[in-house]
Amino acid sequence: MTITTKAIQLTETRLKQLDPSDMLGKTLELDKQIQRGIEIADEFLLHNKLRPEPMLDWFGLGGSAVSGDLLQAFGVEPPAIDVRLFVRRHSRASHLPRLVCSYSGNTVEAVQALTEVDPRQVWLAVSSGGRLEQKAHSDHIPFLNLPGGYPPRAAVGFSLGAMHRLFQRVYDFHDPSLNAWPLKRLHEDAQRYAILSRDENPALDLAVRLVDRTPVIYTCDGLLGPALAFRLRAQLAENSKVWSHASDLPELAHNEVEAFAHLAQVLPPPMVMFLGEWATQGTFADPRGPMEEMLSKMGVATLRLSPSDYFGTGLGRLEQGIRLMLLLDAATVYLAILRAEDPMEIPKITGLKNLLTGS
Repeated sequence: MTITTKAIQLTETRLKQLDPSDMLGKTLELDKQIQRGIEIADEFLLHNKLRPEPMLDWFGLGGSAVSGDLLQAFGVEPPAIDVRLFVRRHSRASHLPRLVCSYSGNTVEAVQALTEVDPRQVWLAVSSGGRLEQKAHSDHIPFLNLPGGYPPRAAVGFSLGAMHRLFQRVYDFHDPSLNAWPLKRLHEDAQRYAILSRDENPALDLAVRLVDRTPVIYTCDGLLGPALAFRLRAQLAENSKVWSHASDLPELAHNEVEAFAHLAQVLPPPMVMFLGEWATQGTFADPRGPMEEMLSKMGVATLRLSPSDYFGTGLGRLEQGIRLMLLLDAATVYLAILRAEDPMEIPKITGLKNLLTGS
């Protein structure tokens, strides 16, 4: 039975009961994690030197891979920097230098990516320990050590801060807007997202809107949107235990729109979220208004998640992206709590791993 918001009166005491591992607190310390990641990168570079390779394969899964997606979405890509990243979630033959990430250090796919090539091909290994650290040390591979003790999805700030700083110092950014994270504003946002009031906390308000809904995420800009949608779907699954769907504009206007009649039949009823700003104003007509009209006639609810509505205009991709990510991450934790789900526990993932290993 789904428990709706009317069944839960959120208080500090109730919040601690429903989130005993403090996933919300871990999520809201993003600014501190980024700052610590910067410090870790600076400490690493005191004793290590990395070659400024023009292309890198970034191997990882989960939060360890999405960090690469997000950095590129935030602007860490040519022409702002003289390196092209290729985020790989599948093993593949390649002669490119490898950056291998696994927060736990034990993700089998990441360990395989490290061990299947000559150690000299590995540009950097990143983890909080585990087999990845052991292999890196034994093979004299440059190793960056992240703080441990977090669920990987709630530790993404460490890798974002550290890798952003490494790229900044190894390559230099040609775009000044990439030089500094908006740490003060992230801290202020986190304080708002800790308030247990829909009127004052947009993350809680979004979570309430998503109770008893199937989130359908339509990205609008082709830059921030796809990476943020990928992250949001993973957070909805792991934190909230909620299935979701995502697609991109303008592509979906050329195909998926034809199936909107079936969208109206989905249960729980869908909530279509247009994520990001329409990026081609003046070139192509914004399809969101007409699509909202079509969906409304079918009884399908919609909302817009635009950075400018939450944070104002004139911000660069880095600030827009990281602040919107924090808002969405916090919303998925609140959604878990409102559904009386523990956002920390991942029994299905654990069960699948046990089946795969025969344990």
